[in-house]
Amino acid sequence: MSLFVRSSLCFFLFFYISVCYSQIDGDAVFSLPKLTNTEMLGVVAPNLGSMVYNTTDDGIYKYNGSTWIRTDASSSLKTVVLNRTGGYNLPNATNTYFDFPINAAHTQSIDTDVFTVIGNGRIRVLQSGTYLISAELSTSNIPSGNTKYIIGAFRNNGLIGYLTRGSVSLSSQDWWGGTGVLMYNLNANDEIRIRYVLNAGRTLNGRFMNIGVTKIK
Repeated sequence: MSLFVRSSLCFFLFFYISVCYSQIDGDAVFSLPKLTNTEMLGVVAPNLGSMVYNTTDDGIYKYNGSTWIRTDASSSLKTVVLNRTGGYNLPNATNTYFDFPINAAHTQSIDTDVFTVIGNGRIRVLQSGTYLISAELSTSNIPSGNTKYIIGAFRNNGLIGYLTRGSVSLSSQDWWGGTGVLMYNLNANDEIRIRYVLNAGRTLNGRFMNIGVTKIK
């Protein structure tokens, strides 16, 4: 076979393969089943390793034998962060819960597909999953003596746990702050409410306040 013939044959094969690949029909490409989040969670006894495309989250999920796990590269953590600094009061009364005075006006970042801030210290989650809940508050004038404190997390108005609690004992008025973290499984449309107890006997000057909620699974 001459060099010219071999060269022509190679060119023809390259051209043919290029044309074939450029004309692949979309229906011939492998496609995962497309389900909403509700439909995915409603699948009865899915097989280990089953995969679906979740149209609610715009992501790919795999069943690990007990739950659906998002596996695609875009599965970054979903968060809401509220932060407030100075210029507010912390009212208190003995063994009485008060809402954190922080709301949508103090939003630093939010994934609106997962969270809605609905009031002081109140956040609604829009998707079922496992969440990490954190909160912090501080004051510049906690009084001397013993002062009981609690930061509590509520789900649909029911207490689910203490982020922190205890008693601070001071010889003179001073700064004080408390922070804590709680992990909890939540359902879509659950309301998380962060509240505090301070048995200070007087209105305190709020300094730093933060609420952060992250969907980790």
